[in-house]
Amino acid sequence: MEIEQYIQSIEDKLQQLFKKLQQLQADNAMLREQVQQQQDELQLQLQTIEALDEKLKLAKIATMTQGNGLSEEEDAFRKEVRGKINDYIREIDRCIALLNS
Repeated sequence: MEIEQYIQSIEDKLQQLFKKLQQLQADNAMLREQVQQQQDELQLQLQTIEALDEKLKLAKIATMTQGNGLSEEEDAFRKEVRGKINDYIREIDRCIALLNS
């Protein structure tokens, strides 16, 4: 009888482990879904931040073209924007020259 009780004890423990495994798998699936939702939300927030940054830059440019009394920071930003625009123009000119040759 002792062997049968030992086998039954092992079977009971296996059943408990199997139930625990199923519960952990369900928890894992739920946590994965939560992580995916949070990653999607984070991506959306990053896109919103990028769009707002772009709007802020455009607003700064618009304000700079309207006023003469610029702070040093605004003047530096204005020079940076002009430099980028000049770089783009040079790159466009190079492309046109390559197309013409």
